[in-house]
Amino acid sequence: MQNRWSDADAAAMVARYVDQGVNEDLALRVYTTRLLGSDPRLVLHGGGNTSVKTRMTDILGDPLDVLCVKGSGWDMGVIEPAGLPAVRLEPLRRLERLE
Repeated sequence: MQNRWSDADAAAMVARYVDQGVNEDLALRVYTTRLLGSDPRLVLHGGGNTSVKTRMTDILGDPLDVLCVKGSGWDMGVIEPAGLPAVRLEPLRRLERLE
């Protein structure tokens, strides 16, 4: 398998989405998801899953840890940041501690 990563393309993706309020972690996950999704040997019909743990700011301006997970119905080859909705990590961590 050939490495198709391009520092220039990754930086361009970050610059494009940072201007739209998307953080660098999520912008890079969009880039890598598109790389995976554009190779038909790796995905069937654009399907598959990717995710990224990152820190975002909520509507009140408070920072929080989130997990952005590729949503159903999004083609990995053309995914946008909206296709990786954020889930708050703290409630998931609390659930994990339940016996």
